[in-house]
Amino acid sequence: MSLEDQMIQDFIALVETQWPLFVDCQRELTQLCESLPEDKEAMSDAIAAWCESHPAIQNAIDVLSGNEISDGSKAPGTQGKAPPPPQDPKMYQEMLQNNIRRNQSPSQPKP
Repeated sequence: MSLEDQMIQDFIALVETQWPLFVDCQRELTQLCESLPEDKEAMSDAIAAWCESHPAIQNAIDVLSGNEISDGSKAPGTQGKAPPPPQDPKMYQEMLQNNIRRNQSPSQPKP
């Protein structure tokens, strides 16, 4: 799997499994998702730049991707075979949008 695919998949997994990290930046996350470029490299770069401005999320991405494992063990989900990345980068955007919609608090008004 390419580094771009790994970054995008890790971010989507983080949105799906650690939603509390995103509660205070839901609007920004939605804007990021809506403005993602259509090619994987640019999409990965945009996600990485967004994560850099959100240190807690960046730290969680680092742990998830295995860049920062404090106890020497592997991060969850890294021991099996990951599903192959989608051929169409738009699938990543749809996956991210679906996870955001599923997790967004119903009390937050939509813009």
